[in-house]
Amino acid sequence: MNKWKVGFRGTAVAAVSLSALTLAGCGNSGTGTNSGNGSSATGSNTVNSSSNTAGNGAKTSGESKGIAHIAYAGSLQLANNKYVGPAFQKQSGYTFQGRGGGSFAVANLIKSGEIQADAFESVGTAPIQALGSKYADWAVGFASSPLVIAYSEKSPFAKQLDAIRKGQKPISDLFTLMEKPSFHLGRTNPQTDPQGQAFVFMMRLAQSQLKLPAGTAAKVLGGVNNSKQIFSETGILSRLQAGQLDATSAYQSEAIQRNLPYIKLPDSINLGNPKKAKLYATAKLKLKNGKTVSGKPLEIYVAALKTAPDGQAADSFIHFVLSQKGLNLYKQNGYQLTPAKVWGNKANIPGSIQSELKQP
Repeated sequence: MNKWKVGFRGTAVAAVSLSALTLAGCGNSGTGTNSGNGSSATGSNTVNSSSNTAGNGAKTSGESKGIAHIAYAGSLQLANNKYVGPAFQKQSGYTFQGRGGGSFAVANLIKSGEIQADAFESVGTAPIQALGSKYADWAVGFASSPLVIAYSEKSPFAKQLDAIRKGQKPISDLFTLMEKPSFHLGRTNPQTDPQGQAFVFMMRLAQSQLKLPAGTAAKVLGGVNNSKQIFSETGILSRLQAGQLDATSAYQSEAIQRNLPYIKLPDSINLGNPKKAKLYATAKLKLKNGKTVSGKPLEIYVAALKTAPDGQAADSFIHFVLSQKGLNLYKQNGYQLTPAKVWGNKANIPGSIQSELKQP
């Protein structure tokens, strides 16, 4: 039985039981699992206890209104479970229950009925569009995060990576290191995760924009679906911190949250600058399903789901995310706030959320 599924469809009492099960099983265990086939999402967590005490020890101000079931991109796991979820819970009276994973994988779970969420936070709009109009017809973008290369201080290449980070060696040296057979590189699944796609786009842009030798991208990747490099989004940084990898792709926000050393990439290749959208779109990737996708800025969108078990919980969560308090929490966690950007039918956005569509 899918324990998380029971929790998402159950009562507050069921959610408490789920919390113990999922925390022991996968959510914050820090072990991570290789998701090379991308068939599942991980990172389930409930910021709750039977006494309405949030994960950070804060108590809700009133009687619980029920559970807000929030599905999210795995890169948001730490920010959501440690900061946003508890703060939302304290302010709204809803219990926050989250589920993270590769955005496309989470979208597939929603669409297949494996999970029922009230709201969905995704990297980009493509995973939301993949749901179809039956599930969502609007979303609001509010932040972005560039791709970076995080690395392990335990790596035998750490001194060279440090030198590149400090600008003592050229950025081109990073790609020379990453193509070495002895360099253990991690990235996420390009079939199911926007970050995994972004890394491939970044490599192809780097080869052209940084004038790297022909074949560099292919040498670093070792194949788009190289199973030796691909790990789950919710587990890959734990592997890096454990010293199992020399370096990984990461959102800058994740590296900041985990105090990891990381190398910034130029705007022309990091997919973090919305003003570079046309340039990013020149990078292409053909997926296993035959669809060709193009590079896009890495922006965070939040959408209420039409199939939500509790539509009011979805509206309350999105209202909190877009409030100044919510935006500040994302900023403090390394995200770059962007002017609110609406995808889809703006007229269907509830009035309470429309009031938050303002400049950060």
